[in-house]
Amino acid sequence: MGWPEMGWLGALLLILAGYGWGARLSSRAESPVPLPAMLLLALGASVLGLSLVIRAFLEGQDGPLVTGAVGALAAAALAVFTSRE
Repeated sequence: MGWPEMGWLGALLLILAGYGWGARLSSRAESPVPLPAMLLLALGASVLGLSLVIRAFLEGQDGPLVTGAVGALAAAALAVFTSRE
């Protein structure tokens, strides 16, 4: 598995981190996961995902970077604006 393929894994991590962050922000109930742990997990996934997509971009594949960045923003917006009870 080379860097371009790892870039898609990075894009997936960025999308999941965006969704997790949006879900945490929009939650009205008390979360079972403490805020510092959630921040550390989201930040770790974001940094790892971003490093993987940047490395793939430097190897000549720009799809993971664009997909990860736009997907993370879209996933966060989706998590914030969808109604949950």
